[in-house]
Amino acid sequence: MTSGRFVPLAAVATAVVSSTFLMLGPAGCDESQSVACSDDCPAVEGTYPLTFLGDAGLPSECVNLNVQPLTDGELLAIQRTEGGVLTGTLNGVALTGQVYATGALILTGMPLPSNDGGVSTFLSITATHTGGPEDGGMGSSLSGNFTSQFSRIQGTSALRCNLARPFTATRQ
Repeated sequence: MTSGRFVPLAAVATAVVSSTFLMLGPAGCDESQSVACSDDCPAVEGTYPLTFLGDAGLPSECVNLNVQPLTDGELLAIQRTEGGVLTGTLNGVALTGQVYATGALILTGMPLPSNDGGVSTFLSITATHTGGPEDGGMGSSLSGNFTSQFSRIQGTSALRCNLARPFTATRQ
């Protein structure tokens, strides 16, 4: 019984237990942004026309899914609810998220599925806000990344597309 045939099984069991403990810990936690702000929040509310940087066009996978690219001037509208939660819209998609005392913000959303049984979409905006309550919100701007993931199930396979574009925006 000392042939070593149980060694790979023990290694796999150890890896599974170790990865389980890793998954229980906070993933990607940045301690400088660990707490959403309540009273000292930057004044991020408003409407921001987005300007996308470095347009390389749509990847072929996105073209195959009939994804329509966002264009410069798309309006990102942000509001704050009671409790400091952010809500917003971009291109008709409802977004929710948080703002942090550092000025970092995250908004995510998923539109309703299309009528053609088609493309599932997930949108994410991560940005940094500059400007603040002391200037009455004048000159407030955002810079960050817009990412979107699209997929369509066809039979036993799925078509997928990921799109990421950096942007800047100044509040109107």
